[in-house]
Amino acid sequence: MSMRTLSLVLSPVLAVLAAASLPARADDSVVALAAGGLVLEKTDKIALVSEDLYLSEKAVRIDYRLRNLTDTDVETTIAFPMPDITGDPERLASIPDPAHDNFLKLATAIDGQPVASQVEQRAFSLRNGKTPIDITDRLRALSIPLVPTVEATEEALRRLGETRRLALIADGILVRQEHKDGTLADVPLWRLTSTFWRRQVFPAGREIAVRQSYVPSLSGQSSLSYGSPDLDPPRKAQYANRYCTDPAFEKAAQALYRRASADGSRAFQAYEQNLSYVIAASDKGAGPIGTFRLIVDKGDSATLVSFCAPNVKKIGPTTFESILKDHVPQRDIDVLFLKIGTVD
Repeated sequence: MSMRTLSLVLSPVLAVLAAASLPARADDSVVALAAGGLVLEKTDKIALVSEDLYLSEKAVRIDYRLRNLTDTDVETTIAFPMPDITGDPERLASIPDPAHDNFLKLATAIDGQPVASQVEQRAFSLRNGKTPIDITDRLRALSIPLVPTVEATEEALRRLGETRRLALIADGILVRQEHKDGTLADVPLWRLTSTFWRRQVFPAGREIAVRQSYVPSLSGQSSLSYGSPDLDPPRKAQYANRYCTDPAFEKAAQALYRRASADGSRAFQAYEQNLSYVIAASDKGAGPIGTFRLIVDKGDSATLVSFCAPNVKKIGPTTFESILKDHVPQRDIDVLFLKIGTVD
């Protein structure tokens, strides 16, 4: 069996698909922070024997089995680049824990035992679209958390004097907003890059298990687009390309839309959620994974789910599985959930 060989390195390659958790937009939709797994590059010392990827609305789990192919111990870095967060008052992002550095609640375990990771974070000002300016030290000197969300920074900004806040506003690091009740709020605007990492010894000739898990950031909207009679062909083609929707799924989505639209009391609602798992650029060129197993869990039997994967089979009331040998990832994994809800 062919196996991927790799090294595990610090790298900020994950795509940025969202911004910080800030006031909602009028269309009541949210965007996601798309995350992935380890960043993998070629080496002739460590092989990726298998990878199990579990995706659901509540949890992402990636289980790797890594084998040291040499007769000496190998020490390297296991790293997880977090998606960037950028403050933007015009966008609402789904962030599981917006008040803390570990905003996706990332956890790592080695051979079943939880292990600690270090974090490297930098903050950059994006004012006027010019070259980003590193403002990490400036924020730390003011005791302002680096996570650019209201939940993280509100108390620290409140403690600052007005003169300092105005200086940050003048430099494009904050923006002042006025609420409907006349109160003012200073909203962070910078971009945060974060990488969680640890040094790990791979014993000579042995295989170890690495698990990384986190709470996903979901995008979505409070109503259905897919299944709507107003969905035009180009938009329908976008769904098909991204989620591999087919005629059977479309028919089920149309029935769901009609049911939600026909309920004059609005006691029944249908809405969309989306999960994106990023395949890093180095994943795509690092060679095959010995055995790759994907499980998608839609959470409840009434939910409709669509995603792109070959040889998918249903293995439980809410779970679907795809198993590939000598797998070389070629594209990100995007999952579409069409959900059913009721209004109390």
